Amino acid sequence: MAHSGPDAARAVMGEARCLLLDFDGPVCGIFAGLPPSTVAATLRTTLEEAGEKLPAQARATDDPLEVFRLSASLGDELNQLALRALMDLEVKAGGTARLTPGAADLMERAHDKGLSVAIVSNNSVAAVTSFLDREGLGGLVQYVSARAAADPSLMKPSPYLLEQALSHLDAEPSSALLVGDSVTDVEASKLAGGASHALLSALRAGDRL
Repeated sequence: MAHSGPDAARAVMGEARCLLLDFDGPVCGIFAGLPPSTVAATLRTTLEEAGEKLPAQARATDDPLEVFRLSASLGDELNQLALRALMDLEVKAGGTARLTPGAADLMERAHDKGLSVAIVSNNSVAAVTSFLDREGLGGLVQYVSARAAADPSLMKPSPYLLEQALSHLDAEPSSALLVGDSVTDVEASKLAGGASHALLSALRAGDRL
């Protein structure tokens, strides 16, 4: 069942056993200091310097995750190259990323209520963990389920990352609250078996859950 807005999010929070947070948006603006268009262009250059002619979609997009998705069509070697290069760029971007207002408070409130907290992100594990450590939030997060494999089909809207987090936390989908900011988060929650979801508009506005 879908929920939106602070009242619905508070209601679900009272029933949840675990809190699943998307990273870019709910936790931080990862590309606040290093624009995604710059990251996408750098990733394209890395692949082109490896001797590959990129498909038109990769040249047209400013979304680095989309460039990575398209790298799967270039063969295993270049797909792995894209995985490593994007991870390095995301870690660099994380150094200037801005913590989303209300994010730390949300994690602390979940912790105080006895909820397990996990990050579920299409960004790399390294980028997520380095940012959490920088902000002193690592102790509030029990698990990071983020991009680690070169296979882009495992990224949201696939339920893989959600299911991985739920398995690690030993939680049922119906007991989880997912806070995300995109259609892919909603689609992944449905495919994972019905994890409730609250859209980020409440968190961005600084509402206390």
